[in-house]
Amino acid sequence: MLRQRPGLLCFPALGLATDAAVLAASWPLLLQGVWHRFVHDEAPTGVQSAAIALVLWTASALSSVFTAALVHSVHALLGGERLPVSASLRAAGRRLPTLLSWSLFSLVAGSMLRTGESLAGLSALFELLGLSWSLLTFFALPVIVVEGTGLVAGLRRSLTLGRHALGRWVAGGLKLLVTTTLVVIGAIVVLILAVEANSLAVLFAAVATVIAVGLLVTVVNSAASGIYRTSLYRETVATAGRGR
Repeated sequence: MLRQRPGLLCFPALGLATDAAVLAASWPLLLQGVWHRFVHDEAPTGVQSAAIALVLWTASALSSVFTAALVHSVHALLGGERLPVSASLRAAGRRLPTLLSWSLFSLVAGSMLRTGESLAGLSALFELLGLSWSLLTFFALPVIVVEGTGLVAGLRRSLTLGRHALGRWVAGGLKLLVTTTLVVIGAIVVLILAVEANSLAVLFAAVATVIAVGLLVTVVNSAASGIYRTSLYRETVATAGRGR
């Protein structure tokens, strides 16, 4: 579908750009002070910690909005309707309260899981919980966008659909993981060769190339993930409906 509609790439690209803008705007106002305390082995103040949480929530919410717009556009395209980018963005905007709740919930849950994984002796347990969390939330955005549900009902519906699509969900995740791993390995090889060349110009060129390719891969992977998620959602809804 990316070959047919390369315009779908604009949604993850816009999400990445707005997240970068949020972080850039936060640097002189917040992150610079946090970094200064970090290099002096000082923890952020309470106000700084709260501000960091707000920045992360803002970035997460923006990503959710653009991903929701992608889901809306793909869903319409699979239904035979081609919508302009603005129409899908407006559709995502109408779901903004639920998307804000979803972003906050996923941010808090993800932070708790990452903290749990760092605890000695509990990493395996929290890795299993992380896998369950991924299955629980895989269809959350398609359900919220397409079916117009609230957060709790959307998560419940997502889990129900996830049970029907477990095998295909795992297969799709493995394909994306393999692709990302190959890109990372390639980037490491390029950087090693650039260092071995013992040339500052070559090193700068290699770093710039790796960053550019990394951004492109991030955008393409995000679009591919949204397309796969939405198409699998449609198939699973149809399959589950026939199985009733």
